[in-house]
Amino acid sequence: MIQPQFSKPEDQQERNFKTLVFMCAVALSFTVLLLRFLQLQYTDYENNLKRAEENRIRKVNIKASRGYILDRNGIVLVRNRPSYQISLLGHRLKSNEERDSVFRRVMRITDSTGNRLLDSVATKYFFERSKWQKFKPQRLLEDASDAVIALFEERAEELPGIEILVESRRDYPFGSQGGHIFGYTSEISDKELEKPENSHYVMGDRIGKSGLEQSYEAEFRGENGFRFVEVNAYGREMGPVESMPFIKPVSGNALVTTIDWRLQQIAEESFPDSIRGAVVALNPQNGEIYAMVSRPQLDPNIFSMEKKEFHKQWARVALDSAGKPLNNRAITGTYPPASVFKLITSVAGLESNVITEHTKYKPCFGGYHFGNRYARCWRPAGHGVLNVVGALRESCDVFFYQAGLDIGSRRISAVARRFGLGTRLGLDISGEKNGLIIDEDWYRSRNRAWNQGEILNISIGQGALLVTPLQQTAMIGALAYGNGLYRPHLMKEIQSPNGTVLKKFEPEKIGDGIISESTRQIILKGLDEVVNAPHGTGRRAAVPGVRVGGKSGSAENPHGDKTHAWFAAVAPLDEPQIAVGVVMENAGGGGANAAPIVQKIIKGYFDAKNETLKN
Repeated sequence: MIQPQFSKPEDQQERNFKTLVFMCAVALSFTVLLLRFLQLQYTDYENNLKRAEENRIRKVNIKASRGYILDRNGIVLVRNRPSYQISLLGHRLKSNEERDSVFRRVMRITDSTGNRLLDSVATKYFFERSKWQKFKPQRLLEDASDAVIALFEERAEELPGIEILVESRRDYPFGSQGGHIFGYTSEISDKELEKPENSHYVMGDRIGKSGLEQSYEAEFRGENGFRFVEVNAYGREMGPVESMPFIKPVSGNALVTTIDWRLQQIAEESFPDSIRGAVVALNPQNGEIYAMVSRPQLDPNIFSMEKKEFHKQWARVALDSAGKPLNNRAITGTYPPASVFKLITSVAGLESNVITEHTKYKPCFGGYHFGNRYARCWRPAGHGVLNVVGALRESCDVFFYQAGLDIGSRRISAVARRFGLGTRLGLDISGEKNGLIIDEDWYRSRNRAWNQGEILNISIGQGALLVTPLQQTAMIGALAYGNGLYRPHLMKEIQSPNGTVLKKFEPEKIGDGIISESTRQIILKGLDEVVNAPHGTGRRAAVPGVRVGGKSGSAENPHGDKTHAWFAAVAPLDEPQIAVGVVMENAGGGGANAAPIVQKIIKGYFDAKNETLKN
């Protein structure tokens, strides 16, 4: 028979102790849970409610539409277009495992031909970057088509963190035409964000980088708005939250330019794509610019393209070190003014009474001896004996060699500066160059020996003299108009989004540019004969029914066999309404090559004017 065994007192005591410990642990656990429950329900209630609301409700910024750019007649030159972006929002991914899972899923999405929609290397980079840039949208695919959008939308539940965002991008409907005037926009850089004046921008915003887009950024931008939307567990928007505020964005202002788009297109189409150079057409009575062309062309639409295509197009632009298509040659190109500068020499001589309309020098037999130097005329056979009008008409170098020596460099440079040469004119887009006007004082201020023979070069617009096409055009316009030099400008007025005129840009006189009426009439006579006389060098600029006056030039070019072709003109001569300047690099004679372009622009201007009068 088996005898029952009794626990020893020590064993019973141990069991009781373990039971007590267990019960205490259970009680402690329940106490912790209860305290945590009380904390969540009472102490942290407001904070938890806020966090829950943030998960359920999202604040969505609404970017303002950028203002349009119009020509003087209301033609829309720059507008906006919607651009759909497939983006990754890193803060929606709860773990690295979820991030890797979403990555694998998006990489399996293909188009109708079976090709992947996303580049694996670039996409992997964006997913990694989303770990530390959690609240910045990472653009996986830009400018997505409707078909691509549909592919992602139908997989939304299995792609947390993937959002389809819509942003407004600039659209330039005329492509490269006018590209240097408008400039372009692109995403704001980190360096730009650090500037105090850009404190209202955020990463991802687009900002004007050049041209009118940059100069009038504050007018274009507008004011952003925001709204609150309810989202589900997958981050998809379910609809607006009616009880929360909705702030509508305010669109940017529209800018009405002085550009006459019909004239701009004539200038664009008249200038060969294969030649570098520039065209400027303006109103000498108020400085309004009607047209401005620079070659090579620049299509600002490339800055609104998706990244892959943008980088390809940008490489083509940036690597063109010879053409430099980013440069607006109308204001950054500096060239010797060539024989167009003979107008300045003539004015300096006439205004100082050194020469008169009847002054004649030694005849031109193809060159001029000055000391040991033999300075040639452009025409080897020579021009014979001429007065100042004849010398302008046939562009005789020998006449101006002798006149320049009598007039002196100081008088010539003073007149040049009075008419805006060698200094920025204050155009309302950035990049304008000074150019260079030299004289005896300029040499000596730099401790360089002055050679009297340098006047031979100065008097005919060669040597170290440099001007921009804008300066050359403004100069001839002011000379012919005779009532001062006006600041060239591209902006006519600023309008609110509803069309209300907020600001008008008034003409601004920046130099007296006034000469005696007798001198002006002599200059006008010379300009007239250049275009309309039998031996004039600019006959190809003549327009039937319009009295056109102009001056040709061929600037020496140390970098090529051919000279730079210049032609500048005004019309009508009795009261100039338009001045046009054209420079063509390495093109040869100005009268043969640049004058026909001027002729087309002036003809187009008056054809349009006559058509308006008929209607």
